[in-house]
Amino acid sequence: MTFKNLTELISKEYSLEIISHGEDSEILDVALIDEKHDTTDKNILYFGYDKQLENIESIPSQCILARTGHISLPAGYKGNIALVPETFLFTIFNDSKSLIESHTRGIFEELSALANKTRSIEAVIDTASVRLGNSLIFCDMNFKIIACSTTIPVLDPLWLENTKQGYCCYEFISEIKELKAIQNASQTTAAVEVTCPRSPYRKLSSKVFHNQRQIGFLLVIEAENSILPSHFEMLSTISNVVSYTIAYYSPYLFEETNLYQETLYDMLIGAPSSDIMPRLKKLHFPPLMLVLFIRPTVYLGQQYLINFTCKNLKVAIPDVYATYHNNGIVAVIPAMNDKCKDEGFLNLLKELCQKEHLRIGISNSFTNIGNFVSYYKQAHTALEISHRLRIDEPVSYYQDYQVYDLFSEINNPDNLGRFCHPALTTLRQHDHKNSSELYKTLCVFIDKGCNIKLTSESLYIHRNSLVYRLNRITKICQIDFTDINTVFLLRLSFLIDRYNELNTNTEWL
Repeated sequence: MTFKNLTELISKEYSLEIISHGEDSEILDVALIDEKHDTTDKNILYFGYDKQLENIESIPSQCILARTGHISLPAGYKGNIALVPETFLFTIFNDSKSLIESHTRGIFEELSALANKTRSIEAVIDTASVRLGNSLIFCDMNFKIIACSTTIPVLDPLWLENTKQGYCCYEFISEIKELKAIQNASQTTAAVEVTCPRSPYRKLSSKVFHNQRQIGFLLVIEAENSILPSHFEMLSTISNVVSYTIAYYSPYLFEETNLYQETLYDMLIGAPSSDIMPRLKKLHFPPLMLVLFIRPTVYLGQQYLINFTCKNLKVAIPDVYATYHNNGIVAVIPAMNDKCKDEGFLNLLKELCQKEHLRIGISNSFTNIGNFVSYYKQAHTALEISHRLRIDEPVSYYQDYQVYDLFSEINNPDNLGRFCHPALTTLRQHDHKNSSELYKTLCVFIDKGCNIKLTSESLYIHRNSLVYRLNRITKICQIDFTDINTVFLLRLSFLIDRYNELNTNTEWL
């Protein structure tokens, strides 16, 4: 309920004069002006006497005052103030409190109607955060972020980082579970205040249930607006709406998981080996494996990943062990042989990518599942670098991008240029001055293993034309193609140029 809504209702019963009208903020509670307490919370409607404004440092942004004489507002004041007869002040205070409480109780109907209309947990969480006046986060039992408010964004640095990556790290989860407020909380939706040692922001938490078991929790983070007593009841109500939304529109989010999925996910978020190793002993993975990181080109939500993408993956490749992470699927699959690349396997993945609109990164093969996270990073890196280099192929093997991954470890990529053979700069300058294509010619020649036939075919020029160009390059740059060290440095130099986006024409690479 806003100041405008409330005063319109009050004016039907009592004489009321608006002397200042500013921004309409949600009113969550009422209070009497007390010179000993802070009166700056914009979500509280304050009541008092006009003369009290002379004795407080900060005039409330929303107040209803009993008129006793002349009222003087400071220049530039942009809050909401209404004047009422002195005899009705406390009657109006009690009526206002009842109206606000009644409106607060209506939050279930409002959010339930929104859930029925949008079928979206995200929409419910965002609208609920506006009613609370603070940011709101919904996490599952693994502390994976299911939804968070956007209209009132998360400002707490710790939780902002969590929302960006979509989950909390294992160390952080362990610390939270040790908090007494969490351990002593009842198995109900009743909201409790929690204090995180790493963050100064005040927080409220409420459990969320589905099919009579806890599936997650809501977290309100105090920012510009203070957490009020009314927030406890509101958060419990919001928890019930979230349960309603899940039951009718998102039950897929909390389907039973198996030990493989849980273990792989815990490894990705940094669970210690002391927790992981006993579980791994109960699981059986292939003797030779690959990790796939599968990311949709258009993200349609986890429901689509579970119900369609992952099922089609398991149809295409038997014995897949998968979990959901970073808005994609992380899968462990059997490797056919010691060679990562297999033509039939590659074509199968390309067909899946085309059908499901996916991009897939593939790690090198490995034998020890304890190294799973390292090989996931390879698959993820392959996708990230291929995207940066604007490669159109939907499937990216890490082994094709290892050297670029090496370049990424350098703090200042611009410094890579000093390791390049001077021939590249010479040829770029020559081509610019003479409208020639010697840089491109040398790049393709080196890429084709210094093979005249393959290079001329790739450039669509006659063999003799290629030989002429190579002779020009040799003369201009004073290089010897029979020297293996020179050829290696030239190959490395073109890779550096490509990484630094000086060589971006992928049509002839």
